Amino acid sequence: MKKETINIDHRKKIFKAQLNGVGFKEGDAHIIYLPSLQISSYGECIEEANEMMKISLNEFSENLLQLDELKINSILKQLGWEKAKFFDKRLVHLSETTFEDIKKEFNLPDDTQVQKIPIAV
Repeated sequence: MKKETINIDHRKKIFKAQLNGVGFKEGDAHIIYLPSLQISSYGECIEEANEMMKISLNEFSENLLQLDELKINSILKQLGWEKAKFFDKRLVHLSETTFEDIKKEFNLPDDTQVQKIPIAV
């Protein structure tokens, strides 16, 4: 999967991110999961799940930006994010979750089809 980044401007209250989501079907629901933020969404189709993910990410970023910088960094560090060496406002996600990890986390059958879904906000 592609390297994930989050850019946060604390003063302007701006949150931008390039994230790696995964999509899969469980029963009748289509699910999109962002392992690096531990956020999931679902819908009757993949488009609806994607729209719900946009809402979830918007709420996540709004709530995050209400916190002070130290608290934001603490929360993101717990999720595996680290400040980039040369960019003051950028964080990168260091761990890589595999499809097998996701199947185990959601207790999915081995034959579940999982697809990559790039997400930008």
